Formats: sequence, C-alpha cells, structure tokens
Amino acid sequence: MISDEQLMNAYKAGNEGAFNKLYDKYSPMVYGYIRKRLHPSETEDFYQSVWRHLHEKRDCYQNQPFAPWLFVLIKNLLVDEYRSSSRKKKLLEHSLPSEINEDTQCIEEINEILNKLPDETAILVRKYYLEGFSYEDLEIQTGMSQNSLRKRLSRALQGLKDKFEV
Repeated sequence: MISDEQLMNAYKAGNEGAFNKLYDKYSPMVYGYIRKRLHPSETEDFYQSVWRHLHEKRDCYQNQPFAPWLFVLIKNLLVDEYRSSSRKKKLLEHSLPSEINEDTQCIEEINEILNKLPDETAILVRKYYLEGFSYEDLEIQTGMSQNSLRKRLSRALQGLKDKFEV
C-alpha cells in the first residue's frame, strides 16, 4: 500500500493520479474541519482554496508526515481568513457609531481570565471552547492523545472554577 507521503511526493513530481487519491482520502476530513470553523456561506469557497493552495505549495512539501502538513496548511489559511475578516469587521466598526457592547465586554473578561492560565493551557481552552476545535483537531495539531487533552481541559476548567468561585 502506498503511503500518503509517497502519494504527495508522486504528486509533487507531476502524477495527477496521486493527487486524486489524496483528495479522495482527505476531502471529507478537510471539509468537516473547515465547516466547523467558518460560516456556511464561506465554507465552499474556502474548501476550494485549500486544494488550490495545496497545489501551489506542493513544491514546499519536504517528505514530512502528510496529514499534519496538510492541516497546518489549512490552519494557516484559516488564520489568514480570520485576519481578513477581522480587518473587515474593524472597517465596519469605524463606520458605525461606537457603543459599548455586552458581548465585547464578556469576551474581554474571558480573555483576561485565560491570560492567567499557562500559555499552552490557555491556547487549548481557547481553541476547544471558543473556536470550536474538536478533540480530533487538537490531537492532530498538538500530538497529544484525546484522553490527555480531555484531562488537561478538565483540570483547566476546574482550576478556573476554584479560582473564581465567590
């Protein structure tokens, strides 16, 4: 059986059939990953841009494990998308009358609380609870088992609860 890494190297060398095999295998995972992170109206276009970007970046592939490489590529595209959306949002905010928003205050309070956690734990809490990452997504990104992730998130929430109970 041909590994994903061998298929990617074959695609990099010009074998379109290798790309088709990778696409068939990863397409559902990629679509599901994106669907959880973007508004439904943005999902399809972004999904297409992932595969276009993979094609454009195929020469950057250095025989590393394929799945993490692909999902880092997607994560970087999502970061760019979020930044772009953030810029659009800021432009809209400047064109609208400014007013204090309860949601914004709540988000600021949450960020203050999370900033008191160790960096790695705060990142996990943000990604899981605020950004909607699944345990599977976090496992791919961090290399930690899902069981370890559950324990770490549970301890973090318990610590926050103990720290901020009145």
